[in-house]
Amino acid sequence: MNALYTAEKLIKYYPKSNFKLEIPAVQLAANTITGVVGENGNGKTTLLNIIAGNLSIDTGNYSYFAATPKTTKDWERIKDRIGFIPQRIPKWYGTLLQNLQLKAAVEKIPTEAIDNELDTLLDFLGLSKYKHLKWTEISTGYRLRFELARILIGNPELLVLDEPIANLDINAQQQFLSDLKSIAQERNVAVILSSQQLHEIETVADQMIFIKAGKAVFSGNISTLETATNTIEVLVKDEAKLLEFLANTAFTHEKRGVYYQIQIGDTLGNEFLYELIQKGIQINYYRDISKSTKKLF
Repeated sequence: MNALYTAEKLIKYYPKSNFKLEIPAVQLAANTITGVVGENGNGKTTLLNIIAGNLSIDTGNYSYFAATPKTTKDWERIKDRIGFIPQRIPKWYGTLLQNLQLKAAVEKIPTEAIDNELDTLLDFLGLSKYKHLKWTEISTGYRLRFELARILIGNPELLVLDEPIANLDINAQQQFLSDLKSIAQERNVAVILSSQQLHEIETVADQMIFIKAGKAVFSGNISTLETATNTIEVLVKDEAKLLEFLANTAFTHEKRGVYYQIQIGDTLGNEFLYELIQKGIQINYYRDISKSTKKLF
């Protein structure tokens, strides 16, 4: 595995708030996407800022691109290879194309090659018809995509994105995540992003980091998530009918918001679904979360 970033025993402590972030290990490899999930205020943004090189740690070992930075010049070289998109993207001025041309010039792309390079990038991200617009003339989703285009001009090897799909509708979320998957694979890039959209992130991620109260309670491939009991999440039309059915089984359950999470032991998810249908319980939503970080919340 071509690890572009590795870290062990990372600790960041904030004495005033008495908050401590503790991450036992992180490994970000080329061609992969890592999702960071957890409730707000649990340390996701702190971890991403550490990985992006924007925040120091108190203790721990880490390396970027097989080397540990020690001097200011080391950090400058490393940060040139990292693309970071914060949750709140700074406003641009002028047209979007002008901003991309400026970034290309800063990256020392030859003047005669800039147009072709930008045309290729904008076409890949489906942005060509918007390039002459200004910041105030495009939606939040397209602002994010243009920021991604701007970052990619520098050919980063490590992409760090803080809650990039938080303000996007479901179609824009799926398109953006699909683009990230293509970028990771085609550009040999390691991507790490945080999000509250568990299902969408788990669909594209190669590994997940779940942070709870500052601690990484799970880190790795979803397939390795230990499951003592299979867990199903459902939303039904008639809750009383569901509860009556569950009362006559050995299954345990709890309500999380509008959903019921039901622990079904070693019963398979499709077998449980069949039982619900047989009992005439109308199902509005059904998901097997046995191998999802959702069950860790």
